Amino acid sequence: MQHPRRLGKYDIVGVLGEGAMGVVYKAHDPFIDRQVAIKTVRKALLDSSIAEDMAARFRNEARAAGRLSHPGIVPIYEYGEDDTTAFIAMEFVEGRDLAQILGATPTLPEGMAIRFMQQLLDALGSAHRAGVWHRDIKPANLIVTNDGLLKVMDFGVARIASAALTQAASTIGTPGYMAPEQYIGESIDHRVDLFAAGVLLYRMLSGRSPFAAETPEAVMYKVLHQDPAPLSTLDGLSIPTSLDAVIARALAKAPQARFGSAAEFRDALAERSAVAGGTTAEDATVIAAMPLRVRPATPGTSRGPTGSAMPSSWDAGSLAAVEAALTRFMGPMARVLVREAARTSTDLQQLQDSVGQHIRDPGERQRFQALVSASAAAGTSAGTRAGSAAVPTGAASSPASTSVPDAAISAGLSDYASRALARQLGPIAKVVVRRAMAQARTRQEFFGQLCASVDDPVRRAQLQAELARAPEGI
Repeated sequence: MQHPRRLGKYDIVGVLGEGAMGVVYKAHDPFIDRQVAIKTVRKALLDSSIAEDMAARFRNEARAAGRLSHPGIVPIYEYGEDDTTAFIAMEFVEGRDLAQILGATPTLPEGMAIRFMQQLLDALGSAHRAGVWHRDIKPANLIVTNDGLLKVMDFGVARIASAALTQAASTIGTPGYMAPEQYIGESIDHRVDLFAAGVLLYRMLSGRSPFAAETPEAVMYKVLHQDPAPLSTLDGLSIPTSLDAVIARALAKAPQARFGSAAEFRDALAERSAVAGGTTAEDATVIAAMPLRVRPATPGTSRGPTGSAMPSSWDAGSLAAVEAALTRFMGPMARVLVREAARTSTDLQQLQDSVGQHIRDPGERQRFQALVSASAAAGTSAGTRAGSAAVPTGAASSPASTSVPDAAISAGLSDYASRALARQLGPIAKVVVRRAMAQARTRQEFFGQLCASVDDPVRRAQLQAELARAPEGI
């Protein structure tokens, strides 16, 4: 189909997704110079009753999310219409939805799953206090940013207190995540979201749905009549019984038997973590509290805090090299996985093995291991805990052993690296260099990420040698 060049005041940049009823665009707001995502509905398709219901949900999303303000909820900037299209402009979030993450990593580390759940419950608590119930909490409606922040999106079927949109369609939702009262058409409240959050927690920790079945009817029967097996009893998991009790309460059949609020659910998780020793003082700086990274306006501008929550006993270059390699296979989730594994790993090999298990394809896992090994051989990764790292030797050790403030990643060094990388990757090199500059805090990390972007070992060695010859003065 032909896409518009402009919607309202927004310049269309590209297509993020397309469905039968509309398109999601990436766009630019020229007035305040920011990227936005625009969800559209085509008016030509709004004649049937189904299309009209879709349009009602679309407007409902704008109204529901538009009244909310919380860092864990994707904000709505504007609802608008032109002659052919109704649209919602919202925050453009760089990241992957949780469904994609769980598709690649079916079982998340316990600490990570709990932190995601705490962020979700914080966001839901804010929505509930504003009189909004999401009603369709599931992995596909949760997006994780490149910084590891979880955000709730898609309020298309949200229930707004005293709203004109009827509650009669209380069966709206996703099978397996819907609470019993949604299935049988009883009155609902905010506790349907807490039930769905309990399902999600079970799914993240076990890699399976608590109500898995072959048909939607069988799923409904389990939701209404059966309790899932406690996680502590499942083979291959090491989940304490105290967490079983938290999940069981969240998944109670009767709404009054569940947690009374998202805050109560969150507090129960925090208490369980403290009792089980699952949260250390260092780990308490959860992803949700990370400061946002400040990208430089021009090359060479010093950066603000990166918010990487790096374990203090690890060398920055070691984690950067592993993260850069893992990102090729896991996307932005690599940052979170590496820092999670670094808390319990004592050397590079253990760290590599720990994060490598999340790559399900054996061939891709071997490629990841080769990338990390190549980075280590080039001196881009110390390979041991900070304080005991050996200084690499050889031609490639010069760039890797230079740990200088990120202000030294100057325009001159950026240009030099771009030319060197372009000989291996072509025009995309400039994009890779810009991304590495935004993430790396030292010259060592910068070179490590560039080397990890080249798959071919011969070309990678050529790049390593050329980076080793980079003048120290640029």
